[in-house]
Amino acid sequence: MTKQAPRRQPSLEQRAVEQLRALVAPHRLRVRLDVEGFPVIPGRYGQIEWFDGVDLAVYTDRPRLFARIWAIPGVRRHQTGDAEMRAVFSPERLASVAAVIRARRRRTQAAPRSLGNLRPRATSAPADGTSGRTQDYDSPAGDAGPGE
Repeated sequence: MTKQAPRRQPSLEQRAVEQLRALVAPHRLRVRLDVEGFPVIPGRYGQIEWFDGVDLAVYTDRPRLFARIWAIPGVRRHQTGDAEMRAVFSPERLASVAAVIRARRRRTQAAPRSLGNLRPRATSAPADGTSGRTQDYDSPAGDAGPGE
């Protein structure tokens, strides 16, 4: 019998990434890692962050959006400064908060019509594969080309 090494528990950052990716999968939101390795959903006007495993946090430095974010039911103020704000909310409010900060969506090419854009297009070259030029550049040595 061989003795198996005990399995290592995933780090807090790895668990956070797994939880957030599973949570945002139906919304097709883009998830990136910050400098510390925690997951972040970037947006045009802010970002959504993993908070404590139960709730999520939204950060924005756009004071005009503060009231719009706080107006969403279930969003609680966490830190508020003169020009930046962080609020905590439950995962059920993810879609509405993502809409306010204009969170980025994952890009997909699944529709057959959009996949058609990836195929090579017909060009103006003849179908037989020739270039269509009539001038022969492999002329004998006796013919002087232009400028000789």
